[in-house]
Amino acid sequence: MTALQMEASLKAMEGPLGQPDTMPIEMMAARRMGLCVEALDPIHYDEAAARARGYRGIVAPWPLLWLAFFNCRDAPLKFDFGRATIHGGDSYEFHEPMVVGDTLTVRATVTSTAVKQGKAGPMGVIVTRREFHNQHGQLCAILDTTNIRR
Repeated sequence: MTALQMEASLKAMEGPLGQPDTMPIEMMAARRMGLCVEALDPIHYDEAAARARGYRGIVAPWPLLWLAFFNCRDAPLKFDFGRATIHGGDSYEFHEPMVVGDTLTVRATVTSTAVKQGKAGPMGVIVTRREFHNQHGQLCAILDTTNIRR
């Protein structure tokens, strides 16, 4: 496939990716994640401590986003070129904290694509944005993922 054909194929991928997916923020999942990442602040375990600090309830540690991300099953990237997809990196923005009892809705969108020249030939660069909103419509986080297709 030529670089021009790759560019056209990538441009066709831009826009919404799959249907929104939802996931509840459960106490045990938040607790386990907190212990795994050594988030020992009482706001992650004690509702009274979280409310005393101005939160709506027990705050889920941010790595719990990955659980929601991997549950976003209906948003696969499908390529008609190359053999391998390489993870190029992530960037995060955090807004409203995720609280136990919230229901997150994840929406994925391919926001940009490009063809770059690598040592072994052209490769596709794809940036996918995932926005995480709670049941109140508040933006909790944004995850931008860059993938490279060779």
